[in-house]
Amino acid sequence: MAQYYDLADRLRERIQSGEFALGDKLPSISEIQREYSVHSLNTVRAAQQKLAEEGLIETRQGAGAFVVGTESLKTVDILGELTTLRDRMTTVLAAMDSQRRHSITINLDDPAEDHLYFVLTDALSEWASQQRHEAEHDQPESRIAWAETAERLLARIENAL
Repeated sequence: MAQYYDLADRLRERIQSGEFALGDKLPSISEIQREYSVHSLNTVRAAQQKLAEEGLIETRQGAGAFVVGTESLKTVDILGELTTLRDRMTTVLAAMDSQRRHSITINLDDPAEDHLYFVLTDALSEWASQQRHEAEHDQPESRIAWAETAERLLARIENAL
């Protein structure tokens, strides 16, 4: 096996063990050469390139190599990750959808509100009538639609009793 594979394996182990955390700078090329008794600059660069391809490090011109991941992209279960992501997105979308829906429950039999049925139905009936009358002069389509909505709501209330 090529020496740079062995060097990449050893550096990967240190990253995955947590010795080098996300954002940490790896030792310089010359420090790695000394620490691992590697004579060739190209061997260290090849090992760094391999780790970069795996998504573990990023090399920056003049600044060095930095840890950007702790799990090799080559070992990631892509289908599993996508399935997990899809499941989470489904949950988030359902939560967003449920937050957009607004509902109200009115107890028309509430003894503390003995006039509630009369007030609500009378107000809806009067408002619907007013919208139909005003539709003759202003926004006829909208006002007719509003009146019909009020009348449907009124019918739902009466059917619920």
